[in-house]
Amino acid sequence: MGRQKPGKPRRERPEPQEHGHEWFEIPDDYRDPGGRPVDHKLLGQLLGAAMDRCLSCQDVLTTLLVEDPVTTARLVELACISVHGAMGGLPRTMTDDGIPGPAALEFRRLARLGLDGGNDSMFTACEGMSATERREAANTALDFVVAAVSGVMGPV
Repeated sequence: MGRQKPGKPRRERPEPQEHGHEWFEIPDDYRDPGGRPVDHKLLGQLLGAAMDRCLSCQDVLTTLLVEDPVTTARLVELACISVHGAMGGLPRTMTDDGIPGPAALEFRRLARLGLDGGNDSMFTACEGMSATERREAANTALDFVVAAVSGVMGPV
């Protein structure tokens, strides 16, 4: 029997499956440079949850995402594309480890490899990362995509 405070009903935390988010449309004809497919459904669900700022869904979906290096690398790639579009380029705080900024080192490593169209290197490096490292890169990427798409991109 669970512990409850007298007079207060116990509230269950909603599971991610109990509510929904608008899907974020992502072109689904994309494959990584090696020809491996990206899980566009998962990526769309995760971006939808991030846009809605639903941390419970984000956590569950990010856990699934980081088990898929190809889809994680695609998220980092989308973040770089979004920031580039919003700011006219990638600030060094997103690629240079020695400059303070909000980007996790794991994200910077991948973004740096993807500069000048080196996406094959970025996808390969992401595959070599641990799930924990991919999660750090993915969390940063989500923050950047949401900021860029929402139009609230500040200094990075």
